[in-house]
Amino acid sequence: MELLETSALLRMFALYTHVLACFAAAAGVVLGDIAIFMPKRVDRLLLQKSTRLVSLALLALWISGLGLIAIDTGFDPAVMLDKPKLLAKLSVVVVLTLNGWALHRWAFPLLASPQEEPQKAAGLPALLGGISSASWLFAAFLGVAKPLAIVLLYPGFMGLYGASLLVAIGVALSLGRQRLARQLLVSDDDTIYSVLQDEPRGIQAT
Repeated sequence: MELLETSALLRMFALYTHVLACFAAAAGVVLGDIAIFMPKRVDRLLLQKSTRLVSLALLALWISGLGLIAIDTGFDPAVMLDKPKLLAKLSVVVVLTLNGWALHRWAFPLLASPQEEPQKAAGLPALLGGISSASWLFAAFLGVAKPLAIVLLYPGFMGLYGASLLVAIGVALSLGRQRLARQLLVSDDDTIYSVLQDEPRGIQAT
């Protein structure tokens, strides 16, 4: 009985941490969107803060999520394979993690300064941004999709995820890319504007 009570307390703590990490990630994503679509330029300082918040939230989601899996399944492959929603969630979080790495590695450097070919430069950030948006929304959907698990199973969940990716990427490339391109136009004013500063500091973009 004592073991069960300890396990229940650990699960409650892991679940609470998981929920808080979800809220933190959502806040970071919203701040990132605000930073990217500022009126004058991409807000580099706010973007750095928001990406750090999302990275920490994603790490917390991994740790708390693995803790929940350990408590619920003991990492028994047979038990895990019988949980389609869990497998779908793991798949989506892997995509989120790899996509986040790609954003940091290739997309955000393109947003850091004006580009000579803004339309071309905006393509990759728009594509990865679409994947990110669809993945976060689908991960949230999976959190409440337990009643559908017995109907959709793993292939059904991943089919829905694939469809949501196609829609999000289509919107991002057709609409978001144009907006991003305008943010990346070269102009005489290279001052970095940020909501985290009282006024522009005259810092030159690199």
